[in-house]
Amino acid sequence: MSQTTNTETKVALLEELTTFDESDLAMALHAAKASKRARERTVGSYFLHEFLGEHRKVEDGQATLTLDVKDWMMNPGGILHGGVMAFLCDNTLGMASFLNQQRPGVTVDLNVRYHLPVTSGVITGRGTVVSSGSRINSARSDVFDEAGRLVASATGTFYHVKR
Repeated sequence: MSQTTNTETKVALLEELTTFDESDLAMALHAAKASKRARERTVGSYFLHEFLGEHRKVEDGQATLTLDVKDWMMNPGGILHGGVMAFLCDNTLGMASFLNQQRPGVTVDLNVRYHLPVTSGVITGRGTVVSSGSRINSARSDVFDEAGRLVASATGTFYHVKR
């Protein structure tokens, strides 16, 4: 793409943005910043991780991920969307499996159980590997709210390519 075409595209996009309100523009800027951060980081970061604002921590080989629940993550009933919860569970399980295998893997299956509704605050997922083979791991994740209540649990299977 030539510099002129790139500049023309930017001008057209900026012009189109004038039709949106402040909240739409704030969300668009949030998405653009997440996209930029994901491109600038080379290991373990991707758009949805950056967009949703997931925070990762490893202690004693256990994967812990937290997510600050935002209004725009809610379903129409005002409860955290199940897909956002499943995202946290999948990443927690996948990170635990990666720590165990020390090589990338992919989700083979994911089973999420929702126990209590989440309407605000921070949720924390903790993942552990419960069974490990040379290529296949089974893992479990429990997700807690700020009061320490179990709000979701998940199990998953992960495939790791041998190097």
